This record gives sequence, structure tokens and C-alpha cells, in this order.
Amino acid sequence: MTIIDDDVAPELIWSEFTGKPGEPSLARRCGELFAQQLYNWQEFAAAHMEMNGAWLRELNAAGHTLLVQYNPGRSVSATAAVDASSVRRRPCFLCPDRLPSAQQAVRYRGDFLVLVNPRPIFSPHFTVAHVRHLPQRLTDHIGTLLILAKDLGNDFTVFYNGPRCGASAPDHQHFQVCPADAVPVEKEWVKGRVIRTGKRDGVDFGLWDLPGRSAVVMEGRDGEAVAAFLGELISALGSGGDHGEEEPLFNLLATHREGRWRLFLFPRRKHRPDAYYREGDDALLVTPGAVEMGGVIITVREGDFLRMTAPLTVEIYGEVSLLADEVDEIIEILARQTGR
Repeated sequence: MTIIDDDVAPELIWSEFTGKPGEPSLARRCGELFAQQLYNWQEFAAAHMEMNGAWLRELNAAGHTLLVQYNPGRSVSATAAVDASSVRRRPCFLCPDRLPSAQQAVRYRGDFLVLVNPRPIFSPHFTVAHVRHLPQRLTDHIGTLLILAKDLGNDFTVFYNGPRCGASAPDHQHFQVCPADAVPVEKEWVKGRVIRTGKRDGVDFGLWDLPGRSAVVMEGRDGEAVAAFLGELISALGSGGDHGEEEPLFNLLATHREGRWRLFLFPRRKHRPDAYYREGDDALLVTPGAVEMGGVIITVREGDFLRMTAPLTVEIYGEVSLLADEVDEIIEILARQTGR
């Protein structure tokens, strides 16, 4: 459903993408927005330049690539207080009427705004925020996730952070977008060791064993079937813990290539590692979200950047991820239901 009655100021909209035949692609619209914001928004241009000069190290964990980025501009996100009380007390920085005056957007299919991320990890890096202040909950917007990945095409990846494991705005529905293959797991999927597989209604799925964590990978050409399976998987994750009405903990990457969706879902059991809460120099300010689970570790302090090693990263993954046996049990149940 397209929302018409909202409070989005006309001057906020740089361009619009409706999905109608013959209009410029969403990727083109995003590229135009990115170039315009670099030219017209000084603070964003400076942040982008700082990100482009960020230090980067490559680590290897059991044959898998891990990238460590030193990006002090991300300190606000990395240290954000996301408990319910703190979130209620602060203004929402994704609501249209609270965006910076220089920020503009591509209005996406009526209900969402594509925005350049003012503190980027990638070039380019976009946030796709709902025009209304709705809570972060993927099950309400699975269809949008899939059509967004399809509309963006081969050059981009969509990612999602759950409200309790990486989203710095858990009170406002949003996705993020980065360049395709910027996250190591995308390129390394062909090396994956899948320990349990299944197939349902044209959706292939399996459990991918990665250093310190597991990913549920699903692929298919039928959007409705992929959406149904993803919803069932999220429901199964929720039934395995005391989540109440809250969304279970997970991060997700989604792509659409050559007519086929591919999704990587990382089940989680906690938001931040214990080291995050230590005092002084013993603290490690790493807040794993979809980017980190996919293999790009963002550090906001030089000391943390220098301290990161492959074993330490794997230790953090193991601490914040749902245990592999628990994920395998869920996949086994889903696989049995396919009649295999």
C-alpha cells in the first residue's frame, strides 16, 4: 500500500522512484542523489572523505576473509544507547522532520525515503527509512526488503539489523544499502560448508558453518515463496526463546542477481560482547550488526583497530551468535517439513 497522507516536506524529495515501466532505475536515482549530496552537503562530503581514508586491515579465519575498518565517525552508532528508556527519551533521527536541512531523499515506492548515510561505512552507503515512525520489525516489511533488492539490481546489497542487535534506530523501520560484494560473505558463499539443506516451493536453504557463527542461506526465484519461508524462519527463531512480542535477534543481507534472491540470515543471542562493557582500556567498542556478521568489523578507536585479530573476532562471533546446534535444530525441523 502506498502512503499519501504524510508529513514529508516537498523540499526533502530530490527525486522519486515508483517502479513504473520506463522510469530511470532505482540504482540510477540513488547514484544521482549520492552525487548531489556530495556537492551540496558539506558535512556529508567531509564524512565521506574521512571514510575513504579509513584504515583497513585484512585478517584470515580458517580460510575466510575478515576486514577490520577504523572508522571513528561511526562512534555515535557504535556507542548508541538502544534500551527502551533511552530510545523513548531521544528524538528520532530518521523521522523526516528531524533530518538535517541539507539532506534530501529519493522517495521510494511512496512509503520509504532513500537517504545517504551521513556517517558511511561504504561508498556509497544508503539508509532506506519509512516515511512514518514505525518500529523496526522485518516481518511487517519482508515484501519491501525483497522488492528493494530487486529494484536495486546487481550492483547493491540490502542489509537489515534487528531492533535488539545492531539497529541504532530500533524505533524506526529502516534498511541499509551497500555496494554488492562489499561484505566478504557474499563473495565467499561458493566456499561454504553447508551442514544441512532443504528445499520448499522452489526455495533452496541451508545452514552455512562460518568461523564463530552460522548463517542460514536461502535462495529462490519466486518472491512470494522466499518471503513465506523467511517469515517462517523468523517465527521459528522466535519460538526458541523468551522474546514475547519482540522480534528475535538476527541480522540479514539480501541480494537479487540474475532473477534470483539470495539471503543470508545470522541468528543472534545477544547484542554486544561482554568486552564492550569493560572499563577503560580493557573495553572493546565493537557492536556487531549485519556488516560485522558478514565479515567487516567496524572499530571506532585506534586501539581497538590494532587489537583486533582473527581469533578475537571469532571469539566475539561465538559470544553474540546463536549456538550452531540450536540453529541446526531449527533448520532440521524446517527441512523435515519439506518432505525430504
